[in-house]
Amino acid sequence: MNNLLTGFKTTRIRTKLILSQVFIALIPFVLVGVVGISFSVREARKNVAQRTTQTVTQVSRTLDIYMEDLDKLVYVLADEIAYRDNGSDDAEKMISTSMQNVMNNYDEIAGILYAYSDDRYISTGMTRISRDPFQKEYWYRIALEDEKSLHRISTVTGRNITTYVGYSVDDVFSIVKAVCDEKTGQVKGVLLMDIDHGIISSAISDSQIGNEGFVFVLDENDHMVYTPINDVVYRISPSWLAGEERTISARISGGRYFIRFKTSARTGWKTVSVISYDVLMEDINRMIGIYALMLIATLLLVQLFSLKLSDNITRPIKSLRDIMRKTEEGDLSLRFESSSRDEVADLGLSFNHMIKTIEQLLERVRLEEDQKRKAELKIVQEQFKPHFLYNTLDTINWMAREHKAMDIVKLVDALTSVFRISLSRGKDYITIKEEVNYIRSYLYVQKTRYEDKLVFDVDADEECMSTMVPKLILQPLLENAIYHGIKLKRGTGHITVSVHRQEDMICMAVSDDGKGMDEGTRHSLQNLLRTGARKEDIAPDDNQSFGLYYVRERLQLRYADNYRVDVESREDVGTTISIFIPFGGEG
Repeated sequence: MNNLLTGFKTTRIRTKLILSQVFIALIPFVLVGVVGISFSVREARKNVAQRTTQTVTQVSRTLDIYMEDLDKLVYVLADEIAYRDNGSDDAEKMISTSMQNVMNNYDEIAGILYAYSDDRYISTGMTRISRDPFQKEYWYRIALEDEKSLHRISTVTGRNITTYVGYSVDDVFSIVKAVCDEKTGQVKGVLLMDIDHGIISSAISDSQIGNEGFVFVLDENDHMVYTPINDVVYRISPSWLAGEERTISARISGGRYFIRFKTSARTGWKTVSVISYDVLMEDINRMIGIYALMLIATLLLVQLFSLKLSDNITRPIKSLRDIMRKTEEGDLSLRFESSSRDEVADLGLSFNHMIKTIEQLLERVRLEEDQKRKAELKIVQEQFKPHFLYNTLDTINWMAREHKAMDIVKLVDALTSVFRISLSRGKDYITIKEEVNYIRSYLYVQKTRYEDKLVFDVDADEECMSTMVPKLILQPLLENAIYHGIKLKRGTGHITVSVHRQEDMICMAVSDDGKGMDEGTRHSLQNLLRTGARKEDIAPDDNQSFGLYYVRERLQLRYADNYRVDVESREDVGTTISIFIPFGGEG
């Protein structure tokens, strides 16, 4: 194998092209051939299955119709005998005449015999051959087992009755029916009617399934009712024909056969069709031979045309292909070079232009995303300042009118602290200690505004103070607690800010005992803070949604996925929003 590969590598490109095109020509031929032959075999089997199914169904239906007519005939004749049988000589003559009329009108009837219960009999077309009592014979006994029904007997061997024409036991089957007194219900005798197998052979002859196909009939006990002369039929095991009706594939005497059967709901007899698989495959084998000749002719033509191709076609194509493969792996620095000016060169130049355009678009997208993220973060940091400033100045204004001295001084100091930490000389990250100082000043300003409406507590562990966090990360949470919790509550509202270490994490929590929120809103905010996905029940311009959304964005930017935000809230009880970040994020 290695020598073959080595030889192929050292072969001239022209030879490689010839071998490749021959191989390529083989692929569709093999695929089409395999699929076509497989499809043809499958369709042939399907057609055979359909034909055999139609055959057994048609034969079975025809036999059912014949049997229905014969059943009616037997019932009518039995009723007539029961009506006329009064023990007189005239009655016997009338019964004999009726039987003879039936024989004359139905060619398939081989003979009719009516056996009295006292061992006398009347017959047409058949006679008794021994003096053995009828009551001891199988056909008589089976009629007495079910007096009201008729019975079919597929095997007529062992009887002391024979037909005038001399039918063999393989030429007829029998129908028997007990004849009962209409008034007393007592059995008066048994009616026996022999039916010529010609009724079956005529039904089968109308439904041929090929020269090698044949149909035979079994009774409900798997005894042969009718079969053409054939060696195969006696090698078919009745066990194959048990269960549901289906197509069976079996090997018999070295040959393969498809067998299909159908069980009559009326008689319980099975109509079985058999067709040879070898006959089916004759056309398929002929088609395979023709296909092989076409394959050889096509390969010769492919080789002839391959000799006229030049190796300068494959070289630039291979070069371009190699560059494309490396580009797919992420290397955008490669370019196609060619000294020719053919279609391959044009394709290479187009490829080079496409790669250059992709590089420019990727760089543009990268810059735009960077600028967009920075602008969004700046917006969240700056958006509250004008609103906050106006409210604070308004507060200072009314305090200047109502009070004097230290209250105004404290308020101005707190406001100054808020602005100083908010600006932080352009820094995006501050220590938790600076964040806590900002929170205290912010809450003092808000308490001055709301007076007794707002009470707050700030509890922070000293060991967490040096950890660096995104600047003003808690301010949107406090603003939500005031405007969406405390402000909507009657009476005094409490806000608690806590910063505590929990193992290797720091938990920063803002709690209020205000209005709270329903479960749907809580779930939406929770989803917003965890995934950044906004729900339909939160308006895009909602201040609460806006502030919390960028809290999540800043946490994601700082900690990637190494953080967690939990929202707990109950209506008229309060809300707690907790931020979990890694402990020890100095620097």
